[in-house]
Formats: sequence, C-alpha cells, structure tokens
Amino acid sequence: MKRLTFVAALAAGLAVVAASPAGAAQAPGTWCGGTLWKLMTLSDATRWTVYPTPIRTSIPAIANLTPPRRIVASRTTAFQQQVWALTAVVERYRVQSNGEIALELYDVPSSLYMNAYMPNPHCLAKASRRSQILAARTAFTRDCGRATAAWQTLGATVRLEGVGFWNPVKTTLGALGNGAELRPVTFFEPLQGCGRFG
Repeated sequence: MKRLTFVAALAAGLAVVAASPAGAAQAPGTWCGGTLWKLMTLSDATRWTVYPTPIRTSIPAIANLTPPRRIVASRTTAFQQQVWALTAVVERYRVQSNGEIALELYDVPSSLYMNAYMPNPHCLAKASRRSQILAARTAFTRDCGRATAAWQTLGATVRLEGVGFWNPVKTTLGALGNGAELRPVTFFEPLQGCGRFG
C-alpha cells in the first residue's frame, strides 16, 4: 500500500511540473535540493562569476576538457564560469523525477553524446538569468512537445546555450566520459525538426 501511495504521489508531482506554466510562482517542492542543486539551477553563491556572453563550442571540444579532481558546490573551473553555445541534434528527451527536462544531445560528425538540462521552473526562485532559463524551457515544450517520464525520441537539430556543469555521475544515458554538461540551458532554438525545416 505504501508503495502504491508513493508511486501515485510521484506521478502527481510530475503531472504538476509538466502542466504548470513555465513561469508559475510556487513554493519549491521536495525535488529542489541536493549537494549540487544550486549549481544546476544557477542559484549558487558564485553564480555572478558566470560570463554571460556565449562562446561558440562543440560537443567534441567539451569532451576534450579535463574535469576537476574534486567536484564541489562552487564554480572552480573556467568551464563552469561561462555560457556556451553549440549546435547539436536532440536525440531524445524526458522529464526527470526532480522536474528537470533532460536532453540527450548528439554530434553527427564525431558520434559523441552529451547531456543538457532544463531546470524545474519551481526551483528557480534565486536563479540568475531566471527569465532566460524559463524562456528556453518554454520554447522547447512549445515547439518540440511536452516531456514525459519516459524517453521520447526527437532527432531535431537545435541551437542551444547553457552554463558549464561537471556531473560526478558519468553513467547516465548520453553522458560524456568527463562528466561535462550544459546545466542549466539558457537558450533554445530548433533549426530543423520540431516543425522547422532547414
């Protein structure tokens, strides 16, 4: 019985995240938290060190970066202190249990995968560039479809921007070997697919 109650509560929580307007002002839910949560939402104390003008890069270039020996809850590397812009294919996507939209990116020439994330709108009360983060998520769900808990394939070529993030977990689907991600995504635009034709 307890398991059924938990599953029902989790499903209800995901439905709220998926159905709520991107800019809805509500108190953070239980999904907002964790050791690196503030880094993931650009809400950390060192968020003001992030240089806002995007630098053009690629998944192969990011894959060649050396991760820090220790990943802590502050921005200790140049990768974490910069907004990066790249063009890639969104291979698949889903909404996670914490309300983030996970994007599995694919670089065609190198056959490399990389992950990028759009935060839960309810976890951005103190986020820097909050309006940009919300606009990126709104653009994705409007143009490419509502995310569900199950992975959905997409295959759209997009341009996106996001802040560098080192994930200590490198075993998730689409993860780069060095743990580099774009998190949070601050800009999203479909170039081909999602109703656009290049």
